[in-house]
Amino acid sequence: MSTRGKQKLNLDPLFQLFEFHLFNRSYDDSDAFAKEVAEEYIAYLDSTWAHLPFHTRLNVLKDLESEAHELLVKKMYGCVATTDYQNFGKALRVKKGEELEAFDFEPPAVGEEKKGQVDK
Repeated sequence: MSTRGKQKLNLDPLFQLFEFHLFNRSYDDSDAFAKEVAEEYIAYLDSTWAHLPFHTRLNVLKDLESEAHELLVKKMYGCVATTDYQNFGKALRVKKGEELEAFDFEPPAVGEEKKGQVDK
């Protein structure tokens, strides 16, 4: 089957990390699996331009752990469709004194470092 002319699927990075861990690692319990996926997703967010305030990290981590656990349960029972986790690449740009506008956003691949930044 040819993929010529088809648009590349933009999948949610959390879903990509979930799939990677599911197929490449072995876990004895689901809590350890969910925790590692959530921690790696936080590390991914830190590697992008996303800002996650320090005082919210623990709550976000717990929420991500529950999301990863829910994905695991859905995957075990065959209720996960890749299309449920598509990202259409739209984000909002906010400029002071202007209206919100949508723009195309291509998230970096998991593990890709920020480009154009210089360590000081």
